[in-house]
Amino acid sequence: MTERPLFVLTEQIDNPRTCVNHLLFPAHCETRWHRHERDYVIVPMQACELLIDTGEGPKPVALKPGECYYRDAGVEHNVINPSDTDITLIEVEIK
Repeated sequence: MTERPLFVLTEQIDNPRTCVNHLLFPAHCETRWHRHERDYVIVPMQACELLIDTGEGPKPVALKPGECYYRDAGVEHNVINPSDTDITLIEVEIK
């Protein structure tokens, strides 16, 4: 089995209250399994569909540009871009 390429996280802001990251998901990449240590908000920059696996198999999640979603810290998961298109998200971690 060939490993997927990894996504690219670029920190944009890190201050006492928040950390803001630019997340680039090149075509067919993944985050690999990880867990967030802080609550966070994701802001999709374009319409897309990602696969999110929380241990029960990858499930498709449709995202719309500018429609944010919130997640509590602590959930282990892997995010996969199954498409042929690069996807950009903004992640805001709450300290």
